[in-house]
Amino acid sequence: MRNPDEVKPDQAAVAASAQPVLKLEVPVDREGCFRLPPEILEKLGARPGARLRVVHENNQVLIEPDIHALRRLYIEPTSGCNLKCQTCIRNTWNESFGSMSLELFERVCQGLKELPFLQSVMLAGFGEPLFHPEIVTMVHRLKEAAPAVAVEVTTNGTLLTEEMSRNLLSARLDRLWVSFDGTSETSFDDIRQGASFRLVLENVQRLRQLATETNRPLAIGISFVVMRDNIDDIRNIEELIREVGADRVLMSNVLPYTEDMERKMLCLLALTCETFANLPGKPQISLPRLDINYLTKEPIYHLLKGYQNLFMINNAISAPTRSCRFIKDGTTFIRWDGKVAPCMALLHEHLTYLYGLERRIKPYFLGDLNQQSLKEIWESKDYANFREKVYQFDFSPCHICGGCSYLESNEEDCFGNTFPVCGGCLWAQGVIQCP
Repeated sequence: MRNPDEVKPDQAAVAASAQPVLKLEVPVDREGCFRLPPEILEKLGARPGARLRVVHENNQVLIEPDIHALRRLYIEPTSGCNLKCQTCIRNTWNESFGSMSLELFERVCQGLKELPFLQSVMLAGFGEPLFHPEIVTMVHRLKEAAPAVAVEVTTNGTLLTEEMSRNLLSARLDRLWVSFDGTSETSFDDIRQGASFRLVLENVQRLRQLATETNRPLAIGISFVVMRDNIDDIRNIEELIREVGADRVLMSNVLPYTEDMERKMLCLLALTCETFANLPGKPQISLPRLDINYLTKEPIYHLLKGYQNLFMINNAISAPTRSCRFIKDGTTFIRWDGKVAPCMALLHEHLTYLYGLERRIKPYFLGDLNQQSLKEIWESKDYANFREKVYQFDFSPCHICGGCSYLESNEEDCFGNTFPVCGGCLWAQGVIQCP
């Protein structure tokens, strides 16, 4: 007789399947037109006169949000940090660290009312947000200025004391992302030098308990950088999810700022042969739902390793390549000194390595909040043209090229594009991702 425990459904899976899905019937008039309801238009950033892109691919029709509607904002409170992690790109910097003044931050908050489609604000960047002495004030002011906008913070968790936790909850923080680059003390403490797996875990567990006791809704996410040193830790990710009470896990490859870091990457084959890419003109394989066990793991591994156009019940198993998520999501970044950049990769100067070749990434800014409002910068002709250019993504494929002098920086490429060029951007190739 079969043990009932062996067939008990996973509770998280049951909960996920119970999540509400919005389904609407929209009538089509005699001219063949239909009107989307206001709540959908708001999600799409569709103001009067906006032009939405309709994509027909794989027998599915997708309406993309307006790339010219600012929907997601990143603010870097500080570029300083209390740790010196192996994986941190800050190790390549020559610039001095700094923190955003409350005067500048208040200017940002005052400008939020001019952004009708803003959905979330992320306090994050290349530093540790909780390292800023006024981080709680920042969360509080954001929620005061825009109560309906979700406020998120990314942290290494080491500074999440009981007092900090209580204050963040009182300030009405909506989501906290915690960096766990390991699921054990051994791997975590080696990668995150100066941090302690046990301390961070206890800090997050206490925060969750305080949220429950004070009836403060707070979502917790896990940010995980995978590489050769910690790939086996993924086997224990479910236990970590349970221990911290996370509802999301975002994994990224390591950003290779040294040759040694490049050797630890787990995506070089994926970059060169377009693994997980949906390539036009290639035959498609559509899989049904399958058990993942000793019978299926090798055949599935074979397909994942070498076949690009792989589908499951007509849903592509692919990552967007040559496509900028920051542009498509209507995102912009404010550096600690008020300079506005279009993406994380262009926020600070840094080095990356690919195929053993050094590439210097220079920052790129489209405005400065010390001189203009965020609305003015976002709606400027230069920024709008930049968004359109990156959406088309007609850059040379530096990520798969053998390497010429153009690979040395992001200033120009062999297609004739000038600074900044994005063909070598690992974010755009689905290799690096941020919460």
